[in-house]
Amino acid sequence: MSKNQKLWTKEEDLFLEEQYGQMTLQRIGEQLNRSKESVNKRIMRLNLRSEENCLRKKWTTEQDTFLKENIDIMNNREIGNHLGKSPSSVTTRIKILKLTRRKTLRRWMEQEDEYLLKYYGSKSLGNISRRLQRSIPALESRLNRLGVYGVRAHTGNITVYELAKCLQIDVHTIYNWIQKKRLPYKITKAKTRKFIGIDVLAFWKWAEQNKELLNFSKIPRNTLIPEPDWVKKQKRYDYSNRPKHENKKWTEEEDARLWYMFYEEGRTQQEIGQLIGRSRHGVQRRLNRLRKRKLTS
Repeated sequence: MSKNQKLWTKEEDLFLEEQYGQMTLQRIGEQLNRSKESVNKRIMRLNLRSEENCLRKKWTTEQDTFLKENIDIMNNREIGNHLGKSPSSVTTRIKILKLTRRKTLRRWMEQEDEYLLKYYGSKSLGNISRRLQRSIPALESRLNRLGVYGVRAHTGNITVYELAKCLQIDVHTIYNWIQKKRLPYKITKAKTRKFIGIDVLAFWKWAEQNKELLNFSKIPRNTLIPEPDWVKKQKRYDYSNRPKHENKKWTEEEDARLWYMFYEEGRTQQEIGQLIGRSRHGVQRRLNRLRKRKLTS
C-alpha cells in the first residue's frame, strides 16, 4: 500500500456493503471521496462480488414501483441516479416492464435553475418541489448536474439547512455555532450563488470538542458518513443524561406555554426546562427570540 493511500474505515466499509448493487461505483466513489478504481478494489477485497451479493443488483419491487411512478416526470439519467442504476439499465428495465411515457419530458429552463440555486439551502426541497412542480428526486439529480452535492451524498460539503435537518435541530442553532462557537465552514459557489458549506469531517472534529452543544442520541445513525467511533458511545450517554426535547424545534404551543409559565406563573428558566424537557440555556435562548419577535411585530 502506498504511504499516501488513505486507509478504509469501518464506516466506509459498512456504507460500501449497504450501497453496493444499489448505486453505481462512480457515485459511491463520489460519496466517499474516493476514485472508482479504489472502490472497485475494495469491493474485491471485501468479496462483495459473491453470488449472494450479486443478487442485490437485481431490480427490486420498490425500484420497479419508483420507476413506474416517476417515468413521466424524470428522465432515465435522473431515475438512475436516484436508484443507483445506469441510464442503460433503466432503459432496459422500461422495455422489460413494457412501460411508455405518456408525455414528453419537460426540459429544465434557465429560470428554474436560477430559482433552485437561489433557494436551495434556505428552503426545503419539498417547498422548492411545489414551486417548480418537479419531484424531489428530480431536484436532487438537477443539483448534482449543476455541481451542487448535498446531504444525499452523506459526505463532503453540505449546507447549513441540510446539517440542521440531519441533526434534527433549528437552522438558527447552526448559524449561532458558526458565529459564536467557531464551527468551521467554507464558502462554495454554483453559478452566481454562494453557499455556506460545512465539511462533514471538519464538523465531526468540531463536534468532538463541543459535545455539550449536541444531543447525539437524537442524531440518526450514519446520517453523516463517515461517522466516528466515539459517536456510538456518546449516543448512549446522551440518551440517559440529556433532556428529552433538547434542541428540538419549538412549536407554537410550546412557545405559548413557555411565555405563560415565565411571565404569568413566574417560574424560573431552570424549572421550565425540567417541566418541558429542555435545557435551561434552550429556554433562555427561546425567550430571547420570542421577545425580539414581539418587539418587531
